[in-house]
Amino acid sequence: MCPPAFAVPLAIASTVVATGGAVLQGIGQAQQYRYQAQIADQNAHIADEQAKDSILNTNLEARARGRQLAQMKGAQQATLAANGVDLNFGSAADLQRDTAMIGAEDYAQIYKGGNERTKGFDVGASNYRSQATASRAQAKGAMMKGLFDGLTTALGNASQISRMKK
Repeated sequence: MCPPAFAVPLAIASTVVATGGAVLQGIGQAQQYRYQAQIADQNAHIADEQAKDSILNTNLEARARGRQLAQMKGAQQATLAANGVDLNFGSAADLQRDTAMIGAEDYAQIYKGGNERTKGFDVGASNYRSQATASRAQAKGAMMKGLFDGLTTALGNASQISRMKK
C-alpha cells in the first residue's frame, strides 16, 4: 500500500525539525555551560585578589604590631632608665627578653592566621578554575551530544521514510 502523497514530505519536514531541535538543544546547553565557566573564571579572579589582599593585610597587621611592640619596649626602657635601673642586667634584661619573646609569638600568630586565610582563598581560586575547566568540557560534550542526537534522529527517520516509499 502506497502512503498518501503528503506523508513523505511531512515525514521529511518532521525529521528536519526534530534534527534541528536536537542540535539547537545541544547548542543551548553548551552556551549554558560556557556561561557557568565564565562565572567560575570571575570567581577565581576574585579569590586571587582576595588572596593578595590577605597577604597585604597580614603584613600591615604585623607592621602595626611591630610598632606597638617597639613603643612598649621604648616605654619600658625609659621607665627603667628613669628609675636608675641598668637595662642590660637582671630583671630589666629579663623584662626586655620576655617582651621580645611575646612579640615574636604575636608575629607568629599573625602570620599563621594570614597564611591560613590566604591558603583558603588560593584553594577557592583553584576550585573555581577546575569548575571552569569542567564546565567547558561539559559544553563540548553537550555540543557533541546535540550533533549525535540530531544525526540519530535524522538517520532513524530516514529509515522510516525509505520504508514508506516502498
